Amino acid sequence: MKKINLKDYDDKFIDIYNSIEEIFPKSVLNQAFICKFFSNEYIVRFNEDIHYLFLILDGRAKIYIVHENGKRALIQFLKKGDFIGELSLIEVEKNLKDVVAINDCTCLVIPLDSAKKYLLDDKLFLYNLSRYLGDKLLKRTAHYTAMQDYELKNRLAKYILQIEYNGYFQEKHTETAEYVGVSYRHLLYTLSQFRDDGLLEKRGKQYFIVNKKKLAELSLKTN
Repeated sequence: MKKINLKDYDDKFIDIYNSIEEIFPKSVLNQAFICKFFSNEYIVRFNEDIHYLFLILDGRAKIYIVHENGKRALIQFLKKGDFIGELSLIEVEKNLKDVVAINDCTCLVIPLDSAKKYLLDDKLFLYNLSRYLGDKLLKRTAHYTAMQDYELKNRLAKYILQIEYNGYFQEKHTETAEYVGVSYRHLLYTLSQFRDDGLLEKRGKQYFIVNKKKLAELSLKTN
């Protein structure tokens, strides 16, 4: 993790929801800073207290729920404009989740104590947060509905495009199978089909996306 002073940072990432000032009052921004998390680095750990509210300015991350038996399940992807720690801010989440950067991920970071002090009485922020949480709920509902209504090839194409980094897909097969709701064997069969159809190419333990346009066409059928 690399920490950067907000005043010293290139403000090209600060234009989120038109301007960041529309989300946060100056009293909060005065205490904020920028953090850059590297690929596969943890932003939040499920077994550690959370002390900050994060807003992703650039990059992507993924959220895992950790079960009592120690197994992890991938439940959502995050991108520019997404919050991390918003449920802790409003004190409705007791059990934290793992949040891991997919690629280099830049975040606006606000101390949670300051966020609670200034943001929970800010009507504009609470309005934006309620809209954000509603949209987040709809996206999760759409994902689980798609697992029932669409073929695996469509769901898998969407997943690969969400998780790829520099044109490569390299996630664990067991994790991928669980997220798209199929057996390990069915997943391997579909990946083999993608290779035969010229969509993917196996390179070592990774898959390189050969035909991103065709993969995108398949993924659009789940939207």
